Amino acid sequence: MAVAQSEGSALAALKLLPKDVAKRLARIEARDGAPVPERWHLLVYEPDSEHGVREFVVAGGRLVAVRTLSQFADTLKPSDVFGGDSVKLDSEQIARWAALFAAANGGQVGSLNYELKKDSELNGPVWTATILDPAGDQLGAITVNALKGTILDSAGFEKSPAPELLVSPVAAPVTSRPAKLRAAPPTPTPRPNLFRRILGANEEKPPMPAR
Repeated sequence: MAVAQSEGSALAALKLLPKDVAKRLARIEARDGAPVPERWHLLVYEPDSEHGVREFVVAGGRLVAVRTLSQFADTLKPSDVFGGDSVKLDSEQIARWAALFAAANGGQVGSLNYELKKDSELNGPVWTATILDPAGDQLGAITVNALKGTILDSAGFEKSPAPELLVSPVAAPVTSRPAKLRAAPPTPTPRPNLFRRILGANEEKPPMPAR
């Protein structure tokens, strides 16, 4: 399941696209997020465009620009498309994990550069967040599966946060199956005592009435 989106997040920006357009989503980019960037750039594959590119720019919760050129991709192909429905992990969680990795290594997040695109090996979308300190120097980068919410890499970081802090919010919940009801065993039919039947000849019989 997808986590709830807050205003200014990547998935909130994605909701501003028409559904038929969101199905052709091929990339999301943002720069200088602190942790929310001023602009989200959503790139979709456009079959009618010369280079297959159409970029939607979202700022302040509004769609502010649509163009057929992008600084983030010269061309897009059908194989670049992963579609909006396959993105379950929002940028907010990426920012939380980025701060945890920075803190675990004695650093502090100044800004984040976000990139979401299809990974050919996973055949699905992957988030990459490049983490900069307040001076603008790169601390490292984390790469996260956008469908399952699992961390794939943490380049530049020697230490990792405690595992319990990195639990995916989009992991499938474990559902317990109801126990099967067993039929109650049938009530046994009373039977004559076996020993009484075998030793019946030796049982004491009531006295015969006197004649």
